[in-house]
Amino acid sequence: MNFSISTLCFSTLLAAALSSCTNEIQSLMDADRAVTFTTATPHRATGTAWEAGDAIGVFMAASGETVGTDAAVRYETPSGDGNFSSASPLYFPSDGSAVDFVAYYPYDATLSGTTYKVNVSDQSEPAKIDLMRADNLRGLSLTNRTARLDFDHELATLTLRLTATDGTVLNGLTATLEDVATQADFDLTTGTFSTPTATADVAMLVTTESTTSATATALLIPGTYAEGLKVTLRLGDKVQTVAPSLTQLEGGKDYTFNLNVTGGSGAATGEATYFKRTETPLITNAQLEQDNLHYIVHMMASDPSVRNYAMLYDSDLKIAYWVAYPLCGYYTNGDGSRTDDWQFDPSLSQELQANLRRGFNGYDRGHQIPSADRVRTNADNATTFYYTNMTPQLGQGLNQSIWANLEDRVRGWSSGTDTLFVVTGAMPTTPTDQQITYVRDNDGRNVAVPKYYFKALARRIGGQFYTIAFKLDQRRYDNPQGYMDCAMSVSDLEALTGFTFFPTLDASVKQTLDLSRWQ
Repeated sequence: MNFSISTLCFSTLLAAALSSCTNEIQSLMDADRAVTFTTATPHRATGTAWEAGDAIGVFMAASGETVGTDAAVRYETPSGDGNFSSASPLYFPSDGSAVDFVAYYPYDATLSGTTYKVNVSDQSEPAKIDLMRADNLRGLSLTNRTARLDFDHELATLTLRLTATDGTVLNGLTATLEDVATQADFDLTTGTFSTPTATADVAMLVTTESTTSATATALLIPGTYAEGLKVTLRLGDKVQTVAPSLTQLEGGKDYTFNLNVTGGSGAATGEATYFKRTETPLITNAQLEQDNLHYIVHMMASDPSVRNYAMLYDSDLKIAYWVAYPLCGYYTNGDGSRTDDWQFDPSLSQELQANLRRGFNGYDRGHQIPSADRVRTNADNATTFYYTNMTPQLGQGLNQSIWANLEDRVRGWSSGTDTLFVVTGAMPTTPTDQQITYVRDNDGRNVAVPKYYFKALARRIGGQFYTIAFKLDQRRYDNPQGYMDCAMSVSDLEALTGFTFFPTLDASVKQTLDLSRWQ
């Protein structure tokens, strides 16, 4: 009897141990199938960084099937770095079959099905209403499990940059959009909006940047406004209604207008709608109405969600007046190298570009955005060899010496800040010399020879922006390290070129040249 009891006890213990072991093995197997996500770029649609605890919702379905039959799973980025995990994650099928994912931000725990209720009535906290969607993950499995979400911005952004040209103090200014769509359903499966279900006046989010400048922003439901948008500005007892030239809002686009406010009145200046970033100079509608001027934007070849550079190109002169780009370790650290992949810019007709396959006679093919500023991948580097990025630049004494050393120094400055914002340009005339000289391209067409080159830089240190600019003439310099002798304020460069650099920065920042910040 005792023997039987002992045997029974031993068997029970053995079964329990085996069960525990099996459960542990199963847990390990489940953990290996758990799906985690990363994002292409660490930012929300509003342009602010992901914050710790930000959450997204993720749907999963068998590949080719419609998502949404099961509820969305909550994923969170614990540290705000754009890497998302879940306490109750989705799992790749154990049989290796493929699945599709659709994700959205911000996460809504009350969501039923795939209909997301959009409400933009309250603009006080943009991150809470700023809808993003990602549906790029198709056909993933245990053997193909790279889960990087590429979010699209679904709402339109309206920005009014307000400046009091007569010294009017703008503290207390309000800006209200009249009778705009405030509520609509968004289908997370198809990525489409329903007809708006409500309209109302909406108070824009107003941020005072100084006593005489402010910015009003709003996230809006895409759609058509046949009579145009109207904004009411209130400052004390003064009221002014302005009407930006805008009748169509598209999701994911930024619409920015400058308003000069005088004594409480406002008037739109005619700034163009374009891809605006901190580094982008001001572009006007009058400029883009010229057939010879082309605003070109390039995204990174390795990640089309990340901006590369933008330029204002003159197809008559066959040169870009400026090329604007951000600079940080993301762009300069990688396994890419100089490709020398000279080619036409695919975003512009070849007939409008110079053919520079064999280069210029007597000049280098001078890069405006340097090759070394884009080495994340070889494909990214190749974008710097587009002919639109080239100008005829003296080699010895300029491109290969002082200019190259300045480019190296700029890369060094970029390592001391989160992002360095750069504008590099070339001017074919000066205020005192309007005669343009030319050199021939490989097809015998004229290409303007710049009379001088410039760089405008802006970086933030300790929450404060600092700026500097450089102007180098088209000549040979004896001192290859003498670029600091060519330094000037950004405002002086603006007066010289006629361009407005870093339009979101206060004028006083651009007027100040503190060389101690650029040692």
